[in-house]
Amino acid sequence: MRIRLFYATITLLLSGCGGSEDAGTTQPPVQPPVTQYTASSVAATGGVLSPNSQKVTSGTSAIFSVIANSGFTLDGVTGCGGNLNGLTYTTVAMVSDCTITPIFISNAEKAIKYQDHTLASATELIDFSIAKLTNIDINRKAQIKQLYQGVGNSITWHPSHDSITFSSFMPENTFTVLPSNIDANGASAVRGLVMAGEQQGQRYAAMAENIFSVNTSAQTDALLKNLLGWLTKGADKTSGLSTDVFSIVTAQMPSATDSWYFPHNEGIRTWLTKNYPDAHSINAANTCDYSQLSNCIETLKPDLIVISDIDRQSLGFAGIKAAIAKAKAAGIPLLLSNYWRDESPMLSPLYVDMGLSTAGNYWSKLNANNLRVTDVLAEDTTLTKVNALLGKLRESRFDTSVLNDCGSNYLSCNAPAFVDSFKAGADWYRANAVTLDNHAIDVFTKAEFPLMKAGLLLADKYRSEIDYPIAYNEYAQWQQALFADWTISYARAHNLAQPDLGEYVTDSANLSKGNNAHYAYPATISEQKTISVPYADQWTTTGWYALPGQTIKISRLDSSTANVEIKLNYHRRNTNRAYEHKIYRGPLELAQQRLRLVQGQSLEFSSPYGGPIYLYISGNASSGNGGTLSVDVNAEHVAQHPTVMDFSNPTEIAAFNDRIQNTELPHVDLRTDGAEQHLRRDRFMNAIGGKIIDVNALLNSIVDDHINSVYTLAGLKIQGKSLSESLPSDALSACKGLFGDDCIDNNLHTRTIIQHANYDQNAQCGAGCSGNPWDAAWNIDPTGWGDNHELGHNLQTNRLNVQYAAASDSDNWAGYGSRAEENSNNIFPYVVKWKTHYLRDGNTGTVTDGHMNHKDLFYVFMSDAAGTTDTSGKRVVFAANCKVLDSGEDRYTAPWASNAYAVHNGYRMAFYIQMALKAHGMTLNDGTTLENGFNLFTLLYQHSRIFSKYANNANDWEANRSKLGFSQFPFDGHGVYGGKAVRDIPGNDFMLVSLSQLTGKDWRSHFDLLGLRYSSLAAAQTIANATSGTMPMGMYELETDLPPANMSQGLTFIPLSLSEGTTQWKGAGSPLQCVKP
Repeated sequence: MRIRLFYATITLLLSGCGGSEDAGTTQPPVQPPVTQYTASSVAATGGVLSPNSQKVTSGTSAIFSVIANSGFTLDGVTGCGGNLNGLTYTTVAMVSDCTITPIFISNAEKAIKYQDHTLASATELIDFSIAKLTNIDINRKAQIKQLYQGVGNSITWHPSHDSITFSSFMPENTFTVLPSNIDANGASAVRGLVMAGEQQGQRYAAMAENIFSVNTSAQTDALLKNLLGWLTKGADKTSGLSTDVFSIVTAQMPSATDSWYFPHNEGIRTWLTKNYPDAHSINAANTCDYSQLSNCIETLKPDLIVISDIDRQSLGFAGIKAAIAKAKAAGIPLLLSNYWRDESPMLSPLYVDMGLSTAGNYWSKLNANNLRVTDVLAEDTTLTKVNALLGKLRESRFDTSVLNDCGSNYLSCNAPAFVDSFKAGADWYRANAVTLDNHAIDVFTKAEFPLMKAGLLLADKYRSEIDYPIAYNEYAQWQQALFADWTISYARAHNLAQPDLGEYVTDSANLSKGNNAHYAYPATISEQKTISVPYADQWTTTGWYALPGQTIKISRLDSSTANVEIKLNYHRRNTNRAYEHKIYRGPLELAQQRLRLVQGQSLEFSSPYGGPIYLYISGNASSGNGGTLSVDVNAEHVAQHPTVMDFSNPTEIAAFNDRIQNTELPHVDLRTDGAEQHLRRDRFMNAIGGKIIDVNALLNSIVDDHINSVYTLAGLKIQGKSLSESLPSDALSACKGLFGDDCIDNNLHTRTIIQHANYDQNAQCGAGCSGNPWDAAWNIDPTGWGDNHELGHNLQTNRLNVQYAAASDSDNWAGYGSRAEENSNNIFPYVVKWKTHYLRDGNTGTVTDGHMNHKDLFYVFMSDAAGTTDTSGKRVVFAANCKVLDSGEDRYTAPWASNAYAVHNGYRMAFYIQMALKAHGMTLNDGTTLENGFNLFTLLYQHSRIFSKYANNANDWEANRSKLGFSQFPFDGHGVYGGKAVRDIPGNDFMLVSLSQLTGKDWRSHFDLLGLRYSSLAAAQTIANATSGTMPMGMYELETDLPPANMSQGLTFIPLSLSEGTTQWKGAGSPLQCVKP
């Protein structure tokens, strides 16, 4: 403005003085003033605007080019009212000076912001993580140095076994103050015992136990004083918010009346009196619990709240939630004092808010023992391992030889080389993901967790590049696939679908490089259902399927007190056999049960793999429901895979057929109240053929030939029928005649579990593996040996197991050991095969099976009768193939002494099958005729369970032992018992006495034939029970052929005697003909 005025003044002066030589000449027009404004760029990390500043005429726009540095990207530009088009920023028409602020973020930060791994390279995500770890370590060391002032050179603290330990999944905010260094065995073990952190201006700490009062020392006292000073930012040494002393409030703290061992209320006050004499104030014990805590915050204005988890009113976190929110808003620091052996419901949400995962310390007893302070000041051990792993991932530094000592799924492998090379660091990511999932935390919806977010995105990237099968020498691919499988959070709403799902969705023979194993997705639906389990603590199918990468929302609508967890997939961990096959063909862990569905709440989740959705339901059933637990749930964006929820519903069967034919969903679920089958699609479809003509025939066979047939043989109630309807009529009549209504007691004869069976690529062990679930690597085969053998494993009971005892132990129950591992369960596939052949299919020809040869029984017995020896004159026992059966000089030792896996199964099976053949058509003790000898097994099972009912209580036993046939057996104290009680009776004794009670006959000859010892007490009881005579010594003539339809009526009985050594098998064979070894 000053320049424009000066110019005008000079012009007037020149004109007034007549200074012009040509007064008539016209003067040039006066130019209007030119106004300019400057648009300036603020300096920014990660890039610049070009030019840095720009001067433009008023009313025009400045134009800038955005230039990001390598590894950075523009996240936004503000200022000068401009707009961004690509990488060009144009201001509005300028009327004043203004400032432009460009915001650049790293590619890794952008990937995190948008939850998109493609926006950053693997190296950038790794470098971002390493930089974060470096900053975390710098900050942690500064805090630790302050906290250990005056502590000394070392510190010892044992929090007792009633404690927990910690790990931080939010190390950016929460750090370890005092770690453990050893466990109860003296082995190295590092986890947090005291943790501390800060978020949004509020400081906090958590103790494994109460360090005010448990195993204190001068060192722990110094550390605790420093911690209190740090938490309160020095308020412990200066005036409080309203007083001149350090003001503390305790809440939910156990007192001496709560625990003789841990009177923490008293302990805290004693410690404060010692360490802050006349310089502290504290509330009266238990006056600030639950809702009173809010009042204490207002009236006492504490500098610190020390809160524990004694929950006298069982209110859980809800009882303190409002007060904790008030403390947080006021910035009052919290010090958590654990009281239990595991994290409590009361403090669990606070641990999560603090970024802490916990573990019980009862068994491991982790503690700090002469822990050097210099070690605490050094790098955080856990994060050092994470950093090391990231460095190896960056360099693709991995060798599969570190896996060679892994004998199970790599997730469970603790081989030192593997732990050092990979697992120690990867476990941090996995443990954190599990904790986040347990608490339904999607980290990408939170401002915190940058390190965890980067790890999840790195796993996304590696997962997107997996190409099965991965050979053992593809080291980098193995390393990346391992990290991808280790680092999954299902609570994320937007997990990406893994393109190649490998043997999870198809047979491993179909896998090839460059071809993703996947499937077409059907439409999704929203649906509401009531899902029930007939017994508590069981999981069951929902009929819903999670598509890979699909965000699913499940809402809990019921008001029951049941606890519900969402379970995805059914596979047991060791069904991934990469550790055995040395080929990576599919995800390491498919089944997970991390997500909790809280009553009245909704949960969003997703899975990179997808799979069937199950619910695990636990808790107490409401009265009148007979043990059934039900929950109402609504699911959104789920698919429907081939599922049968009710075999009696024709509509469901029709829907199943439609989905099996018209969708590619790779899994099948079949549900009854007591048993469920879970299959990869091909394991179901491949079972159709021969006698199983179509899907309906297969479904019927699963129920009738497999589940119901096996359960009936074991004397169990089957679905949809009463016990009276479930049991064979002859067995029912005989049982009731002997034992009354105990035979039809549902509480005794119903399996109160859902028995699950999985059919997939591999089994947990071998080709088939028992358990719940049991699993198989074969196609479902309802009448097959494997299916019924594995189900039978789950029905084995010690009282019906053949046992070995040395001669010196025959009168010592403690000396008996089961030899029935793989044979007493074989009665089930054997009988199913027999029933299928003769009864279901109406065949008349012979059916054979190679699992046993009765001829072995003959050769073993006749070896004793004939006194067979080797060339040195030493006794030997021959099998039917004229080979020495095993070490041992008689039938009591050679077939029984070895406890090797599945050894002599065929011989041992003969005990059961010959027993059934001998009982066929027999008139039982109550007068009932046993129409089918196999039904003797049903009676033995029922007798065993009735025995259990009374054998657990001395009074019940005394009142019922005579009815049971065990009148000579006291409840305990007998010399034969070997210090045990009657409930511990070994199988040989139980079966011998049970058979005598059921049939009225003495069966000792049968046991003697097989070489099974029994006690003198069982022998005496058998003699007393055997009012109808003695069973003859001998056997029925069978080899690998099963009995005919009329059982023993169509067979030859061979009398046997130790005094007759010349008896021959079918008139032509004898161990005497075997060449002496």
